[in-house]
Amino acid sequence: MVRFPIYSSSLKVTKGFCAGETYLSAEIGVALLGTGLGLGLRHGIDWDHIAAISDVTSSQKNHRRSLGMGTLYALGHAAVVVILGLLAIWFGTLLPDWVDGYMESAVGITLLLLGIWLIWSMSRNKGRLVLKSRWMLAFDLAKSLINRISGKSKSDQAETDPANTKRREYGSGTSVSIGVIHGIGAETGSQALLLAAAAGATSALTGSFLLIAFVVGLVVSNTLIAIASTAGFLGTDRHYKFHTVLGIVIAVFSLVLGSMFLLGTADSLPGFFA
Repeated sequence: MVRFPIYSSSLKVTKGFCAGETYLSAEIGVALLGTGLGLGLRHGIDWDHIAAISDVTSSQKNHRRSLGMGTLYALGHAAVVVILGLLAIWFGTLLPDWVDGYMESAVGITLLLLGIWLIWSMSRNKGRLVLKSRWMLAFDLAKSLINRISGKSKSDQAETDPANTKRREYGSGTSVSIGVIHGIGAETGSQALLLAAAAGATSALTGSFLLIAFVVGLVVSNTLIAIASTAGFLGTDRHYKFHTVLGIVIAVFSLVLGSMFLLGTADSLPGFFA
């Protein structure tokens, strides 16, 4: 029977292992792995991931390169999740309580930024929805502001205009970097620490299995998004009216959810948004 190690200070010595060691049953172990996999799959279909992968893949010259760049994004994201998770699981690296407030504020601000930008960009582009992740949006806004302050030409400013619908072509290094940026994001860190918390009740080895399941789910969902984007299923030129309605819904949702995070009322949200 497959068994997963679990530690408890209240337990006695079990033959052949350290003091306080016992085992999870196969059923519970499978359930935990299924939970990790499910969390990874759900996390992989966040708006940020869909927007970023669509942005990366749609800028490439051919389908093969598009799929490759999308895969590199997923691997960059997964690498950071693995590092954060292993640090938390094996070295007990837990964030202090006061960090939670700052993380919620960061999420709230970026959600508000996304909602405002969606409404603004759609009004400038006659209702056309431009897929862009929150973190890349913040990056483009910062770069655009720097260009304005430094007095660069209008062509340089237009290239980093957040509402610009022209796609830049991302290389392998940039694709990985975008994945890394999203991996450092507050939500991903929270997911990794959630796994670490679960591991704290069991063992580092069990936590590592949970983390692996989470990353597998994340990579699978990101890869499916990359395939869909490469095949053109996420192209905004098709189903124009549908994407316009979708943009409005996402904008309103982002504004409401962002406000809840900033006002400290996010605790009332269901677990799906955690």
